[in-house]
Amino acid sequence: MELEKIKVYSVSKYQRVDKNKLYYGFIYNFSSPHTQDAYKRDLSKFLLFLQRAFKNLDEIYCEHAHLVAFKDYLIKDGQSRRSINRHLSCLYSFYEYLLDLNLIEKNPVARIKRFKIEKIVKTQDLTDEQTEELLLTIPNSPAGLLHRAILTLYFTTGMRHREVSHLKFSNLGEEAGLNVIKYIAKGGKEMIMPLNDKAFEALSAYLCWCSDNDYPMTGDHYIFRATKNNKGKFVNAPLDPKSINYMIKKYAKMIGINTPITIHSARSTVIGKLLDQGHAIERVADFVGHKDISMTKAYSKRKQKLHQSLSFSL
Repeated sequence: MELEKIKVYSVSKYQRVDKNKLYYGFIYNFSSPHTQDAYKRDLSKFLLFLQRAFKNLDEIYCEHAHLVAFKDYLIKDGQSRRSINRHLSCLYSFYEYLLDLNLIEKNPVARIKRFKIEKIVKTQDLTDEQTEELLLTIPNSPAGLLHRAILTLYFTTGMRHREVSHLKFSNLGEEAGLNVIKYIAKGGKEMIMPLNDKAFEALSAYLCWCSDNDYPMTGDHYIFRATKNNKGKFVNAPLDPKSINYMIKKYAKMIGINTPITIHSARSTVIGKLLDQGHAIERVADFVGHKDISMTKAYSKRKQKLHQSLSFSL
């Protein structure tokens, strides 16, 4: 893994440190590919900043002021508050990692002020009627079977974009007599998602087509793939995120939805629906893999009816 080309080795107190191994051990200690990619970019940007602003200052010798300067650089560069906080979270974890290795004595990020960000989910929800109509609009063509299977999973499980698009056949299984999907959610949490009748029916129809067309279906193959490449051969690669977003926008437009829709709308719809049905927020948070229920609350954008106001309990 090449994060930067500043130095391969540097002296830190009593030993020489292999920087490539250091970075690798930090980045790939996180189980989520999304976190790995984000932290790899964030750490690279910080190392490049040190190279340009402080004449190749080794990150091991950074102090509080250097981190303040980096935060100021991100602000002037036009980074959003959320992005800046993520950079600082990455560096805080990185320096905690160096502390564990006894390479530094204190974390220089510990006293860096973060921005307060109100958690607001702007994703457009779909109503129950719109969701049902959208799925019924999908044709029974080979592409339609793929589209219905993947969109039904999104609308019945609340799984994240990547959690569905990167499913492999090895993720499918049975538990307590139920058809389930076993996967690793964001943050490394192991999840078991039972498939309801709608999801199982849509997925089964698509898998039958795969079987009839000699579609490779071994454990290491991705479930949702482009049917064929330009040479007429199957490709073991997950669908491009743009393709999936185009997919849901296409069917949303067909049923007259003109507001901004993305695949994340499905997750937002699931969470909002479960909260509307009166399920405890802790159960909903656990169902969709939220560590913090405040994030789950942010998805509840549907207005509470006045006659349900707590004022009537007083």
